Amino acid sequence: MNLEEFNIIIFITGIIIGCVATLFVKSLNTRQNKQATSNSSIITIKSLQQELDSKQVIIDNFFTDSNEQLNAAEKRLAELRNVLANNASQLSNVKIEKHQASTTVTTDDSEITEPPRDYALKKDKEPGMLSESFGLDDRNRDLDLEPKRTI
Repeated sequence: MNLEEFNIIIFITGIIIGCVATLFVKSLNTRQNKQATSNSSIITIKSLQQELDSKQVIIDNFFTDSNEQLNAAEKRLAELRNVLANNASQLSNVKIEKHQASTTVTTDDSEITEPPRDYALKKDKEPGMLSESFGLDDRNRDLDLEPKRTI
C-alpha cells in the first residue's frame, strides 16, 4: 500500500466517524431538551394550579367576608329601626311597628308547577289543541285549493 492510499482511507474513515459522532451528540441534545421541556411544562402546570388554588381561596374569602358584613349591616339596620320605633313612640303619637329580623325565606308552597295541559274544548275521542292534527279538517282536503287550469 502506498502512503497516498493510506491517507485517503484515514481521511474517509475520519469523515465517517465525525458524522457518527455528530449524530450521537445531536441525539443526546434533543433528549435533554425534551426532558427540560417536559420538566418545565410540569413546573408550569403545577404553578398554574397553585395560582388557581390561591385565586379560589381569595374569592372564597371575599364572598364569606361580604356575607358576614351584609349580615352585620342587616342587624344594624334592624336595630336602627327598633330604636327609631321606640323613640318615635316616646316623642310623638306616631306608631311605628318594630321590625323583627327574619332570617328565614318564605316560599309559597301552594303554587306547584304543573306540566301544560290540553285546554281545547273537546269530546273524549276528539284530538286536543296540542295534537298535531288539531284544526285540520278532512273535508278541506277533498276540495281543490287551486282552480283548474286549461290550456
